[in-house]
Amino acid sequence: MFGLVSWSALWIVLLCMWLTQRNESKFKKNFVLGVTFPFEAHVDPQVQQILKQYQKNLDRVCLLLGAVSIAGGFIPDMSISLICWSGMLILDLVLPMWVFARSHGKLKALKKERGWMPSAKQQVRVDVSAMITYPRPKWIWYLLAAALCVIPLVFQRELRWVHILSAATAAMSGILSVFCYRRKSETVDENQELTRTLSQLRYRMWNRIWTASACCAVFISYSIWAMEISAGVGISLVVLTVIAFSGAVMALEMHTRKLQETLTAQSGQEWYIDEDDHWLWGQFYYNPNDSHMMVNARVGAGTTINLASTGGKVITGFVLASLVGTMVFLAFLGIADKSEILLDTTAETVFCENGSTRYEVPFEEIEQLELLTEMPDDLLRTGAIGGQHLFKGSFAGKGMSDLRILADLTNPPYLKIKITSGQYYLFGARDPQAAEKLYSDLSSLVREAQK
Repeated sequence: MFGLVSWSALWIVLLCMWLTQRNESKFKKNFVLGVTFPFEAHVDPQVQQILKQYQKNLDRVCLLLGAVSIAGGFIPDMSISLICWSGMLILDLVLPMWVFARSHGKLKALKKERGWMPSAKQQVRVDVSAMITYPRPKWIWYLLAAALCVIPLVFQRELRWVHILSAATAAMSGILSVFCYRRKSETVDENQELTRTLSQLRYRMWNRIWTASACCAVFISYSIWAMEISAGVGISLVVLTVIAFSGAVMALEMHTRKLQETLTAQSGQEWYIDEDDHWLWGQFYYNPNDSHMMVNARVGAGTTINLASTGGKVITGFVLASLVGTMVFLAFLGIADKSEILLDTTAETVFCENGSTRYEVPFEEIEQLELLTEMPDDLLRTGAIGGQHLFKGSFAGKGMSDLRILADLTNPPYLKIKITSGQYYLFGARDPQAAEKLYSDLSSLVREAQK
């Protein structure tokens, strides 16, 4: 299951990277692959040759990454699969950008060689942002989405953190739609009507993306609620919701880019804006003279950060630390998946221990003792980790709203314990005979403790 789900997610990431990076080879707003050119250079044979070679190289790299990702889904060992998956995620993000950077450098060198640099007159900028009216965000829809996420919370208390997170995501979507957007006019040349159209187009698409995010949070919350009926149905709905949301965002992004390409197809014949010096490798904004942390991306509907700002540096550091932390965590999870599980008794308790996790149950509190030959169906994780072998943490199941599990999924039987407070425990060791022997010994000990 891990191979199918996790490695399929990499295919989605790679597809999104391929679509957006390949789209960069089309002229929009007078530049291509992050390099601004005069209007007559758009059909230059050398420029077109570099663009065609870029497309071929990008296709080859993405096909290779896709083939490796398909093979990765068949790695049988989860610990190795986790480590390889995290490495492939970074490669799927970095290699297409590396292909872009190489072709960007060639175009930039050609631009300098041919003298396609804007004159001082061409660099005059006209900012008509004050003339542009932006529609107010419809807060009611974000608040309604947040309220809808709270409803399942009333009926599914054991997974309340999921519904609270969904509600927070819906509300935060509205906040981010306003405060992560820089209302700067999309000036590309002297045509002020074009500037107004491009600016309003970006803002409209930006708001649609965040509205889709709020709707996604609602569907996620209700999909989790559907797990009360069937865990399989709930998980399927979650996966479908994520795929639908990713598809909707990508469709909006590509539609925005297509409109920008069409609207600016004839722009820049008199003079044009050239901001190449502020974009490292044509992809990362770095401008010490700009005090803003968030800026509009060069194309599409999104925004990006100013790497020269203090906030931009903090965010970049956080993202890099998160990537490294994710790799470390996945490696740790893979190692923990095969670590020792100690199942034994003390003079007065039965305990199960794995790493820093230890569950201990006094004999006198045991109300019911049972030996299971298989794991219960339709378990819901309320605060747990799980791998190919190890299940550890808080769960909920049929008739068991408060369940603690520490067991090897591949080695039944399992020791099921119910205590007087109504809480359940499910223990299982790496050695199948350990649970059987403990159940036999424990039955008499519990009877003596309960006398």
